[in-house]
Order: sequence, then structure tokens, then C-alpha cells
Amino acid sequence: MIWKIAAVLPLSLVTGCGLGQALTKAGAENEQYKVCVHNQVEILSANGRGDEIEVENATEIIVTACKPQEDVYVVSMTDLAITMTGNMVSKEKFLEDEEANLRRDLQDLAANIVAQNL
Repeated sequence: MIWKIAAVLPLSLVTGCGLGQALTKAGAENEQYKVCVHNQVEILSANGRGDEIEVENATEIIVTACKPQEDVYVVSMTDLAITMTGNMVSKEKFLEDEEANLRRDLQDLAANIVAQNL
């Protein structure tokens, strides 16, 4: 337990109150993306297209429709990472290293939601 406190204390001192706000915003943007995906699934189902198209195609359509929320999520996660590192990593470097992974994770999430609900 002491090691956990020793590891978190410098982080909280360096990042200050911004960490809580960044965590909250990233969580909210993740939820917004999920809501967008669920709404798009409902729209496809209501239009009767849910039964006509394959899950992969439906996922592609839904991911495209939710691209704006995906972009906002990537920005909020970047801000969170920058805050957590105390601005020791540049946004450009973080995006270069992690943007593809963040987007892939969201697309996997969308695929799971589509598969469960169509």
C-alpha cells in the first residue's frame, strides 16, 4: 500500500486538480461514443436495415456515423495522457504513438455493441 501511495503522490502533486477533470472528461466522451453507437444501431434496426446487412458492414456504417465522437474521444484521451505525465510528453508524440490504438479500441467496442444488438 505504501508503494502505491508513493507512486501516486508525485503524480498528483505534478498534475494537480487537472487530473480529475481530465479523467471525468475522458469518461464522459467514452460514454458519448457508446451512446452514438447504440443510437446508430437503433436507427439501422428501425429502418429495417439491421437484418439486411452483415455485422461487419453495419459496424463500418456505425463507426463512420460516430466519427465526430471518436475524434473528440481521442482528443480527451490525449489531454488525459498529457495531464498524467505532467506535460512531459508532447501531444504530437502521444498521438503518433497511441492514436491508432485508441481508434482501434473504439472500433472494437463498436463492433461488440453491434454484434450484441443486431
